[in-house]
Amino acid sequence: MHFSIKLLLILALLTGSFYAQQKTILKLSDSHNFLKSSEGLLSEQKNDPEAVFKKNFQLKTRKTVTSYFGAGYSFMIFTNSYMSNAFPVLDTRNGSFLTNINLFFGFAIAKAVTLEISPSILFTSNNRQVDYALTPAKLINGAYYNYAHTSTNGIIALPIALNVRFFPMFKQKTFARLFFIGGGVGAAWIREENDVSYNNSPNTFYYYSDPGQNGYSTSQWTPLFRALAGFTGTGGQFGFGGELSYNIIPLKQDISQPFATRFAKDMNSVDITLRFYFSL
Repeated sequence: MHFSIKLLLILALLTGSFYAQQKTILKLSDSHNFLKSSEGLLSEQKNDPEAVFKKNFQLKTRKTVTSYFGAGYSFMIFTNSYMSNAFPVLDTRNGSFLTNINLFFGFAIAKAVTLEISPSILFTSNNRQVDYALTPAKLINGAYYNYAHTSTNGIIALPIALNVRFFPMFKQKTFARLFFIGGGVGAAWIREENDVSYNNSPNTFYYYSDPGQNGYSTSQWTPLFRALAGFTGTGGQFGFGGELSYNIIPLKQDISQPFATRFAKDMNSVDITLRFYFSL
């Protein structure tokens, strides 16, 4: 009986010892596997840290902005003397502004190139006196008059252009990556109207030919070409940018009609534009 109990105790001790030994071996094996896994992770991270970071943590990257829309306001300065005289940026007589509001919708066609369609509306009115020397003279009621004088001037134009913008420093990490250059082509419809009187005096209303002859207008379609440069926003949901552009708008001349858009060879302008946009 005592022998059996002793035998069972010996077997129990041997079994416990074997189990403890196996447990120690398993722990050492697990530790070795963990170290091996850690070394593999460190090695992989050393070779491609960004891939490991995405693989283990699965962080979402910010979506690249591929399309946008918005609006802008432009301060226009006409380079032709007839246009700047009839339609200055600010008419100090009545405080009217030469207003140019433009809308735009654009999308990326490459990493550093965007394509954009931009319709605009330009309008103003004032009561400036503008004098025109007519060639040939105006025939009214059997008499010829060499000069016309306006008492009001108004213009409305509806340009639409397709613009391409290129970001030459898009790989930079600084503010320089937001700089762009580009150009555009399009067309514009232009209408001008005024109240005008005729006489043979170069710069006065003395001797009106016919005071009842008022409310004249003229309109035309013309091509538009544009060179531009500036900066855009940072690519967030909402942004703003600035733009400097030079617009080339040739006009159809007819110096027998007392309109700035007929006397001027062109309606070229330098535009300073502030743009606000939203990404899609």
